[in-house]
Amino acid sequence: MRASVADSERPRPQIIENYHDFTPPKWLKGVIQDALDSVPANYLAGLKIIVLANKSALTRDQRRKRVWQQGRKHRLAEARGCYYPSTRSRPASIWIYADNILRPLPHWFVRLPICAVMVVADVLFHEVGHHIHNVHQPVYQGKENVADYWAKKLSRAFGRRRYWYAMPLLYPVGTGVNLVRKIKKKLFPKLQRSR
Repeated sequence: MRASVADSERPRPQIIENYHDFTPPKWLKGVIQDALDSVPANYLAGLKIIVLANKSALTRDQRRKRVWQQGRKHRLAEARGCYYPSTRSRPASIWIYADNILRPLPHWFVRLPICAVMVVADVLFHEVGHHIHNVHQPVYQGKENVADYWAKKLSRAFGRRRYWYAMPLLYPVGTGVNLVRKIKKKLFPKLQRSR
């Protein structure tokens, strides 16, 4: 009984679905809710709205708008997610563009529960990382670097909580992937800089 009272008092952002000519996977909203439940409540304070949308739901001005990502400007219509800090006229919000997240993934990949869920959760946690950096723990190491740090930290906690039974298999796979990345970085340093 104590857990249900704590869950009801937990500040949870409102999740709004805004799609135009797009049908998202049935599991998408549930994954977003589960991912938010894995974030410590104090980090979600001040975040009021999460909008699940697609590119077609954007207005003409929004499609033409440009946002910063990794030191470059990109069109908002091509982004996977976007964080809007609070202003006097609107609360802090996160927009997740489901079609931009799922479109580049192979069809079979989306059907694997762990893979597709972790890709969506990683985008959400990156944007939550921007909120944490902006409101709760400002760190001066570059906004994208801090958001990536929080995405990795929150994704690990979410993965351990949701897929605890798969950890004995996923841990060696993740270690192998990290080892291959380090070897590539040492063998091909110029290739890494050109990306």
